[in-house]
Amino acid sequence: MKIRIFDSREECLNAGAMAFIKYALANPAGTIGCCTGTTTEPIYEMVSEIYKKNPFDASRLNTVNADEYLTPKGYDKEPLNMRCDMQKVLWDALGIEGERANMPDCNPADWEAAAVRYEKRVMELQVGLQMLGVGKDAHLGFCLPGTPFQSVSHVTALSEELTRELVEDMGVDPKWGPFYGITMGLKTFMMGKAVLPIVSGSHKAEAAMNAILGPVTEAVPASILQLHPNCTWYLDRDAAEGIIGRITADGVRIK
Repeated sequence: MKIRIFDSREECLNAGAMAFIKYALANPAGTIGCCTGTTTEPIYEMVSEIYKKNPFDASRLNTVNADEYLTPKGYDKEPLNMRCDMQKVLWDALGIEGERANMPDCNPADWEAAAVRYEKRVMELQVGLQMLGVGKDAHLGFCLPGTPFQSVSHVTALSEELTRELVEDMGVDPKWGPFYGITMGLKTFMMGKAVLPIVSGSHKAEAAMNAILGPVTEAVPASILQLHPNCTWYLDRDAAEGIIGRITADGVRIK
């Protein structure tokens, strides 16, 4: 485990964008694992802006997204999805489309079968760089505290926070709940050849501290990353406030 701490959120996210581009340049037919959310979406916007000014070969690049909403059965409006967000912030700019733009099906007839198919697709592509946002409770994707470390892509209930976003931000009538999604599992994330968790803000400092310095436990999903042989954490100084002075850049605890 390695750790990089940046003075500002902007520097941290920019470093994440450069890590994306560096991987794409070195592996033009490779696969990048992506997340959606307030941490990673600005990174993809930065990648897109850099690409517009200095295009690089993305014609064979693949992406696989960590998770997707599932549209409730009988829902009478547009299917719930985050695909449009990825389209807007990344795929359209880089020309990533078709079988190279991978995300779970948001409206499958059989939810469980769709999760199995998605896991198979992720394994086929073999993620080279797995980028991860980390939640306030140290969740990864939709894998909340208590998710088994051996979990692969699966159907899961959405957190209260995500449910609130659907209702308040997307205007979804709560009568359609409880809401569910498909997410890569923790074992799936660990299959990435390199893993890059990115954390920003003091509101996530406790989660980062527990994941990096605490015991490896299913109560803290991101703590599993301590076991990955090629994991580098990117944190801004606010998110790192709980580990500064307690751990070296190579992940060694300071006694």
